[in-house]
Amino acid sequence: MKNIIIDFSKCKYPLDLHNEIKEKLNLPEWYGNNLDGLWDMLTGFIETPINITVVFKPETKAVENLKENVLKIIETFKEAAEEDEEIEFNCEF
Repeated sequence: MKNIIIDFSKCKYPLDLHNEIKEKLNLPEWYGNNLDGLWDMLTGFIETPINITVVFKPETKAVENLKENVLKIIETFKEAAEEDEEIEFNCEF
């Protein structure tokens, strides 16, 4: 099983969150950088089995301001894990 850690702790902007996802999951350039695109990648593109851990321990106020965006991304990962038993999801928040 492949273990991936996606760390949002230093991201400053919403696009940074998706760039971190794209890099860590090795997503294609045409990844949509949005929740619908993330869902599509998780449920039909990434190689499974996979264990994904999202880390969000804000180091600055700017990062703390991304909390709502991160929660939506976390929810998308959780739903994908419920949909596909070959996706394991953990969160360090």
